[in-house]
Amino acid sequence: MSQGDWQLSQGDALTRFLFSAAKAERFAEFYTGEATDPAIDYHFRNGAGPKEASFCRRVFRETHARRAVDPLQALPCHDVTFTGESDTVSFSDFRHVAFHVQRWLTVDLYAPDAGEFRFRLATCGGVRIWNQGQPIVCFTPFTRNQMQPIEVKLPLNAGQNRLLIHLDELFERDTIFALQMIYLDTPALGVALPDVDGTAVNILNQFAGGLRPELAAFNHTVRVRCNEPAPDDLVCGGELHGMGNDNFTALQLDFGAVEAGTTALSLPLPPETGEAHYQLRLTLTRAGITLTRYLGVNVMPDAPVKASADTLAGRKQEALRYTARHGMDRTGRLLAMLHLGDTGPACERLLQSTLKRISAREDCSDFSLVPLLWIWRYHQGEHFPPTLWRRVKSTLLGYRYWLDEPGCDVMWFWSENHALCFHTAQYLAGQFFPQERFIASGRSGREQQNIAHARLMQWFDAIEVHGFVEWNSAPYYPVDYIGLFALYQMAEHAVIRERARGLIDRLMLQSALHYQHGVAAGTMGRVYEKELLAGSLTELSAYGTVAWGQGGYNRKCASLPLFCASDYVPPAQAAQSAHLTHGALSAWYRCGGGNIVVWKAPGVSLSSCVDHHTGEAGHQQHLVDLQFASRFDAKIWINHPGEAEPGGEKRPSFWAGNAVMPRVVQAENRAMLLWDIAGDPLPWTHLHLPVEAFDCVISLEAGRIVRAGHAFAAVLCTAPLQAITQGLTAGSECRAMGRQVAWYLDAGEGDDAAFAAFCTRIAALTFHLDPARQKAWVSDAASGDEMAIDMAGTHHPFPALKDGELRVEHTGVKG
Repeated sequence: MSQGDWQLSQGDALTRFLFSAAKAERFAEFYTGEATDPAIDYHFRNGAGPKEASFCRRVFRETHARRAVDPLQALPCHDVTFTGESDTVSFSDFRHVAFHVQRWLTVDLYAPDAGEFRFRLATCGGVRIWNQGQPIVCFTPFTRNQMQPIEVKLPLNAGQNRLLIHLDELFERDTIFALQMIYLDTPALGVALPDVDGTAVNILNQFAGGLRPELAAFNHTVRVRCNEPAPDDLVCGGELHGMGNDNFTALQLDFGAVEAGTTALSLPLPPETGEAHYQLRLTLTRAGITLTRYLGVNVMPDAPVKASADTLAGRKQEALRYTARHGMDRTGRLLAMLHLGDTGPACERLLQSTLKRISAREDCSDFSLVPLLWIWRYHQGEHFPPTLWRRVKSTLLGYRYWLDEPGCDVMWFWSENHALCFHTAQYLAGQFFPQERFIASGRSGREQQNIAHARLMQWFDAIEVHGFVEWNSAPYYPVDYIGLFALYQMAEHAVIRERARGLIDRLMLQSALHYQHGVAAGTMGRVYEKELLAGSLTELSAYGTVAWGQGGYNRKCASLPLFCASDYVPPAQAAQSAHLTHGALSAWYRCGGGNIVVWKAPGVSLSSCVDHHTGEAGHQQHLVDLQFASRFDAKIWINHPGEAEPGGEKRPSFWAGNAVMPRVVQAENRAMLLWDIAGDPLPWTHLHLPVEAFDCVISLEAGRIVRAGHAFAAVLCTAPLQAITQGLTAGSECRAMGRQVAWYLDAGEGDDAAFAAFCTRIAALTFHLDPARQKAWVSDAASGDEMAIDMAGTHHPFPALKDGELRVEHTGVKG
């Protein structure tokens, strides 16, 4: 019998380790870099990037991949890994500039006999393993964000074997940094952590695994429910990290001792913490053992600031004042302050941080560069001393505006939003400094402007035909607006101003269809969990507030101040769609390869992207969305997760996107999804349904009926639903096991009698799945109605629409 505190059997993942603090060093900071000029067709795709590794990574591979690593230099390992349901140990994170990050891990394996034991090893980064000080594995693929597997044979002695593991990776913006070790042999191995009591680890791990934070944090307090009573001598601390492109500095938190037996934690945040999406890295320490649980936290405003002005101009001023006072620390807030004449020390601090970010060529610095050009255009010479304005000018002239200019950085050029911002910045900088010499390119400003003009024309040509692949995206439409509003307001060429205006109109018309009582909802071409879980905190929701009212203002300010400082007025048709007070509308449009169907009533809206890359690997596409008007969190969706742990770093993640894309159809207020997920590691799909957000939830064996205000909906599945009762998603998740599965959604609104009739009709439906034919259908025996879906896509074809065409039909409208 093997020794150790835990058993590792065939097929199990080794996830228990002690690990060190990170050793992080800037990489290639002073390298000149290189210039490339890759052909870009401007036909963007989710997740697509360069075909070749970056200059930084190629240098890293040459200098670091096969270097000697001295185990005697290992950092001390004290903290215990926590992976939840995942089979992978992850240290993933985001760095705006290139960093070389290293970690050390250790674990004891106990073998019944001496021999070689097979593992499937996979890593993002590089991994080296020693046993009792002797090197036994060196696997250093260093392929960015792609787990690379290899089968290895670990030579183990009979009894105890102390493994020392070194991980390292080059961080380039969002970076997966992970290790997976799956045991492949038959004799069970024992596992222990050096000099650590396994029972104490189990107690702490079980407590951490049962933590369930409330979705929204009010009164600057994070409330966490505990499935397991807190053990004695538990101490909590942690770090609060921002999840936006602001200049938020991580906060160190000390929550102190937790009373034994506690089943709910109240974790106070500093009162100056503004409302936003955050990641709380909660550390739990007991008996000398520390592990960390990552929790997504949506800090809500103490008193939401609702729009009070009844005119667009008035709401623009309200939003500017709110942003100037409360906005995130980014360039958009500085623009709002200068526009209002609200200057002072905070203004100069924001300008200095903007210049530092741009001069360092941080990833996403292009999002700051365009508002800085706006500030130069309208405020140059005001408020700040001449020396600081000269620094602004030198920063603008010294930037790297595209791939064909030399550089060694991790800036991302390949998505539609980044390409637009880079081209806009190059165009406007050249326009403002036509005779100046730009340092990176060596060109004059007029040359820069002419080159950017041609690139913008290519970008407009592609987007006007194909639409935005990041359709209706709460995180990325505000970024698109950075470039579009800057061009609309400041471009000297009329054709560029007009084309920018046309796309702004298109985005406003589309967003209005999905705007549900202050929340930017709906299917989205690219999204993260944070936007899905707290839609009222997104900047796109604030856009809706300014454009159409109903909602509230928030601290996001990537581009909203540009809208508010401009003379732009949204189309009247957009307001009609946003302010639906009676009847219903149905709409269809094509966008970025997505066929979008919308059904909307005053109290609920359902939208889908139908027949989109069915059966293929997905990215961050949010395909079906059901949003109620009663509360921002009264929201339902279904997806096939890309990882097993909520709040992870993968794309797709647990809630955002699909590892395997389903077939989707929608007919007015009904939608169906059909999956065939053969071969994927996770053989289940799941439903997000936060029970507490609804007035009524009726459980069926394979479905749920919900009511929120005057609206209601049903969700049915061809497999039994397993309600999750423990952990992060308890009370908001139901899983359907099976690789072939279909789901059905049906929405409506009305009074008590209408709801009763709805429940009766849903109870009489039959939902069938024929795996052999890859077909599912819902039948209503009373009416004879049937709705079907199959993997071939033969049901409910999408209407023929011209490029950029938006079709909207109203029903039940009086007068």
